[in-house]
Amino acid sequence: MALIVAGSSVLPEIAAAQERRRGILEMLFGGPPRSQPSYRVYEAPPQQRIIRKAPRKKARTDAAAPKRNSSPRSAAATAAAGGAAAVAASASAPVAKSEAARNVLVIGDFMAGSLAKGLDAAFATNRDIRVTNRADGSSGLVREDHHDWPASVGALIDETKADLVVVMLGANDRQGFRATEGTIALRSPEWADTYEQRAKALAEAIQTKKKPFLWVGMPAFQSDRATEDMVYLNDLFRNVAQAHGGDYVDIWNGFTDANGSFVTSGPDMAGQTVRLRNSDGITLTGAGQEKLAYFVEKPVTKVLGLNVEDFVASLGPQQLSAKDLPAVVDAALATTTAPISFADPRFDGGDQLLGSAQPGTGGQGSPREKLVREGVVSAAVEGRADQFNWTGRGTAVSPVTRDNAIVFRGTTSLEELRLHGPEAGPPTKPEAPAAAPKAGTPDMSSVN
Repeated sequence: MALIVAGSSVLPEIAAAQERRRGILEMLFGGPPRSQPSYRVYEAPPQQRIIRKAPRKKARTDAAAPKRNSSPRSAAATAAAGGAAAVAASASAPVAKSEAARNVLVIGDFMAGSLAKGLDAAFATNRDIRVTNRADGSSGLVREDHHDWPASVGALIDETKADLVVVMLGANDRQGFRATEGTIALRSPEWADTYEQRAKALAEAIQTKKKPFLWVGMPAFQSDRATEDMVYLNDLFRNVAQAHGGDYVDIWNGFTDANGSFVTSGPDMAGQTVRLRNSDGITLTGAGQEKLAYFVEKPVTKVLGLNVEDFVASLGPQQLSAKDLPAVVDAALATTTAPISFADPRFDGGDQLLGSAQPGTGGQGSPREKLVREGVVSAAVEGRADQFNWTGRGTAVSPVTRDNAIVFRGTTSLEELRLHGPEAGPPTKPEAPAAAPKAGTPDMSSVN
């Protein structure tokens, strides 16, 4: 073993000596190919490098912080987007209510609480309406021991100085009345009489305070039996409200499909399909509260006597007074009308049907009727599109066309057309003068 190891160490030295004996010519011009040594030089395998990944940096939670290498343009765009968001937020921010704001009192069960939240958000930017929520989630008209609405509503109206009362209840009333003889079954004749009397007592208590009120109906529920009970109660609420001078607000179609069945999701105020009811099939989501308030918002403004003009901010002493505005004597003969918003309660409809006779026209008829029925065109107004006087003359075409190069085409004139009209008979042609005889031609006129 020692000899083999020694021999293996001598071989590289012999090869190096042979390399040193190469001549100058062989180094310049090259020599015959040399044979490769028969031994192998052992090389140790390369060591594997262990690559360790650097720890990942945590993402920055502050999305509004600009990057270090961000350009000024991107920073300006970020600042502009933040400013636009701030302006939008300030536009939808609640405003302070005025001292003369109308107070809307909302009473009822947990559905009335959802309605109060939706109305508060709807009138957040309106300084003329204030919403007061006094709903009790577990209340109703059956359990007077929990909360007696007919007995307490008068004190609430005085306390809140309410100008309008909104009532919404019935979800907790699907139970029997407690009596000395036992329990009165739900929707039995005796139960219906007792419940109707308590509903009338609530309406009369509000009517005693001489305050208008709205009675909002109940929506459909996921349970078929509960939905049937709500249909029954809504019919009773409608009759009671109308009998005591109140208005009934029907919201049923807003939370059902085309067949009148319960739906969990439906279109919101922007027309997008969203979830309106929670998983229990009873309570409302945030979008459902907004949709519920949409049905009640317009009746509230209508009962309070408010319209779009009342919500516009004052223009100061420079604004026009009522006497400075032009008065319209007759609506049928008017050519211009004041603009009106689609959200204005007065846009619901008029007092007369379309096509009916308009009073006060004096038999003249409107410009539209004169044009359609009689073919009479209204007089053109200077500067309007129906005035076709381009030349500046009194009429569109001048009767004298001989000297008018714009109208005259060298054929005839309006005067000639009038003289030779159908009633004047066919025009007579003038006799042509006799031609003079040519030179050298005998005159044959004297020849018989």
